[in-house]
Amino acid sequence: MMQIDFYILGENSHRDINQMVCRLCEKALDQEMNVLIYTKSPTQARQLDELLWTFKANSFIAHKDQVNEPQADTSFFYPVLISSGTATDETDVGEFQRVFARYKQLLINLTAETPVFFQQFKRIAEMVGNNNDEKKIARNRYRSYRQEGYTLNKYDL
Repeated sequence: MMQIDFYILGENSHRDINQMVCRLCEKALDQEMNVLIYTKSPTQARQLDELLWTFKANSFIAHKDQVNEPQADTSFFYPVLISSGTATDETDVGEFQRVFARYKQLLINLTAETPVFFQQFKRIAEMVGNNNDEKKIARNRYRSYRQEGYTLNKYDL
């Protein structure tokens, strides 16, 4: 059964969501999981692309930025793929699932909505910032997942 984890930055947290995404990717790769990072914008995708190369001085996380570099070699399997919130309705789901079919283990959702294709993943990480608007939106997603009967975990950071 799918596991859904909510990672919530506290009011006084000095952590950054993008830094937390990098740490989560690192842990997922240690467990031999592939990762799809679903960003809210091309700007956020670019920021994560840069950060995944540099967030640790002595290592990097191999990845592909599908948003800002869509023409890169698609025959190579990247363990982490960055995409943007473009699959918004059922008509987009089929195309999304075809293109990203190999990414089924971990979805890191950075958008305000539950992606329509979320059911193809074994695990979802919902990243929640420390402002009240983000928390309100996350509470609604939490309720929705709970009503659907998914296993939920909450981590206060």
